[in-house]
Amino acid sequence: MVVARKLSEHLTSSEAEIVLIDKNGRHLFWPSLLWVMTGIREVDDISRPLKLLEKRGIKVVVDEVIRIDPADNKVATKGGEYTYDYLVVALGATPRPDLLPGNEHICAPWTPEGALKCRKMLAEFRGGRVVIGSHDPIYKCAPAPFEAAFLIKYLMEQRGVTNIDVTVFHQWKEPMEPFGPFMVSMFKRFLDMYNIKFVGGKPNVARVEEGRVVFEDNSSIEFDLGIVVPPHEPPPAVAQSELANPKAYNYMLVELPTLRHPKYKNVFGVGDIIEPTIGLGMAGVFAHFQGEYVASQIIDEIKGTFMGEHYNMTGVCVMDMGYMGAAVFCDFKDKLLGRAEYPNCYMIGGMRLFRAVKATFEKLWFDKFF
Repeated sequence: MVVARKLSEHLTSSEAEIVLIDKNGRHLFWPSLLWVMTGIREVDDISRPLKLLEKRGIKVVVDEVIRIDPADNKVATKGGEYTYDYLVVALGATPRPDLLPGNEHICAPWTPEGALKCRKMLAEFRGGRVVIGSHDPIYKCAPAPFEAAFLIKYLMEQRGVTNIDVTVFHQWKEPMEPFGPFMVSMFKRFLDMYNIKFVGGKPNVARVEEGRVVFEDNSSIEFDLGIVVPPHEPPPAVAQSELANPKAYNYMLVELPTLRHPKYKNVFGVGDIIEPTIGLGMAGVFAHFQGEYVASQIIDEIKGTFMGEHYNMTGVCVMDMGYMGAAVFCDFKDKLLGRAEYPNCYMIGGMRLFRAVKATFEKLWFDKFF
């Protein structure tokens, strides 16, 4: 959507036909799924029909991409076939709750259906052990399990529920470990403030049974309310194509910093579909900056000259923690280019102002694109 919007701003209809193919036909603002879980948003509040983009000269096709043939510059959908001069692949990572045995015993706000299931479970919850964690370390939004824990703790205390014990488990040995010692220390501080436990170094989840999460080493953790981030996987259209990277779970292969496929230079990758390859993490802010940069490259090649966006290798995350909010800024340039082990991160927390900042960004996002 970001790519299409920017292309439409700078290219005339005689210079380019812009086609956006999406299987759902609606844009979902993923960061607000946690608010759907806690009841302050409905799914319709955080989504918009992509057809609204047609007023900007963008052709919107509601169909599912089933095959990509980069050698012939073709994309096949369930309803037809499309040729292209440039292809931007932004098919994302697909949450698959159905791949987790025992999924009926838990919920996860990583899909609209999962967020609504969590809301129902929270409405009926009257206290006990809350366990929140990830099936494996590849999922949308690295800090989201922690943010979910903070919000649930706040919701329960607001409701007057005091007999609650909240634990976050993860494959990381320390909270937010891939983001460096500073982030680890800050998240430990927040967890201590909220009296939330962290259990790190766990293997992947093998299955869920009634009242407990079982890990691949047969250890387990018990719960009265369980939230487990579901397995994520790349869509078959990428995983079964020449674009796949076997070394990164068949997510898309791209080169840095151009975000082009190394063999097919007119094919770009943006967002979650490339993150296991480049090692950045899955988040909308990364997709946004990548989309701006990719669009700038395409405009430059079509127009002959265009001074647009450089690849902004930074990320900004604003968290609603119930009692307060926090903002994180990380510069990933040195990490992505192999010059540092961790990104350079800063964090500001402890102010309710950031809760308002997050809500304002949500509104500005929809106002900008729709």
